[in-house]
Amino acid sequence: MLETLQRLFSPTDEMPSHERRALLAGLPAGMLGASAALLSTADATVIDPDDGFIRFANSNEKFKALFRLERDLRDEGTTVSTYQFITYALPQGDRPQPIVRWEGMEFSYFRRVGDLIWRIHAHNVSYPRDLHTGEFTSRAPNPFTGEMLEIEPMKLLNDPGVLHGPQGYLPLDAKSVNWLDTYHILRTEGPLIKSEHIRPTPDGWPVMFIESSCSTVTRKDFFDSSVTALPYQTSGFYVFPFPAWMRMRDRPGHMLGAWSGRRAVMGVQDLPREFRERVARENPELLEPRWDELDRPLSAVLKEALRS
Repeated sequence: MLETLQRLFSPTDEMPSHERRALLAGLPAGMLGASAALLSTADATVIDPDDGFIRFANSNEKFKALFRLERDLRDEGTTVSTYQFITYALPQGDRPQPIVRWEGMEFSYFRRVGDLIWRIHAHNVSYPRDLHTGEFTSRAPNPFTGEMLEIEPMKLLNDPGVLHGPQGYLPLDAKSVNWLDTYHILRTEGPLIKSEHIRPTPDGWPVMFIESSCSTVTRKDFFDSSVTALPYQTSGFYVFPFPAWMRMRDRPGHMLGAWSGRRAVMGVQDLPREFRERVARENPELLEPRWDELDRPLSAVLKEALRS
């Protein structure tokens, strides 16, 4: 089928026009416009209509696909996502156990600052929920120590931000121009496009940390060029050291968080009602983009990165 698509859209192809029209009529719905756009030149991105991996013409095209999934190809914009996750304790030598459920949001805001380079800042808010009832809570038992844990909401407000472009990620507090590469592939799965992404870990972060996700969109949305910000569903996990609130003292082990979520396509008004109302009561300012973060001057290192 791939060979047929390449013949269909090759500008030097000698296939008779009536044969071309007949084959076009047999293409799956939703693939016609996309295939014409993706395979119109010899160096174009190639996608197999059957299940498989998407091959990109170059790193710029691959980056644009990722940024359109995770944020928005506009020069300036915001992305709000909503998620729930369960944190599990994995102490060495003992069976892992679930500890507490969380519900949260990530609110990111970004601006293009160079050729295919965006400056990104974000904040996260997550509230603990009871594992069994789903109600908001501030306490959970530690099954390994028998203690009742006091659990505060998580508010990540001091992320320094990053530059993101085809070269990778460059944290805004970087001391040298060292773009962090990332693992990212896109593949087709029936009517879906799936994006698998392992985020890079900056220098200075805990050794026992990794974050990986799989985001899903429909082929229809993926191949609609008017959709600059794709309405994804996402799931993933991250591994991190025991937090202080787990009170594991010197016991070796780590935590695992497993999440699922989606883009809040209408912004904060698309967040779950109970969660949105609690943020509005406790920290209403976090339901707005913090544009002042993007107004802080870039360091000499970052300016050098943008010139290179």
